[in-house]
Amino acid sequence: MLHKTSKMTGFHIHAKDGVIGHIDDFLVDATTWSIRYLVVDTSNWVGGRSVLISMKVVGAIDSGSRKIHVDLTRDQIEKSPSVDTAEIELMETLPTVWIM
Repeated sequence: MLHKTSKMTGFHIHAKDGVIGHIDDFLVDATTWSIRYLVVDTSNWVGGRSVLISMKVVGAIDSGSRKIHVDLTRDQIEKSPSVDTAEIELMETLPTVWIM
């Protein structure tokens, strides 16, 4: 099933042992146009960090309940790289600017 990313922003992320935050954004591979990482806002749990979660650990997407289940524990997610500390090209984290 295909899902629109604009509709998935705000979906709650469920780890193996509880809820850990919600989707704030996505990082897309510039070559394949596939989603590489979910940018997850954990401000209600880990004190305001935005962490990266690989799409490889997504177990299930429940569109009706606006939930995404991942195959990680809350502890593993807490230790995930933040958007600020991950080795991502600066250009990849900047917003798109359209000049018309």
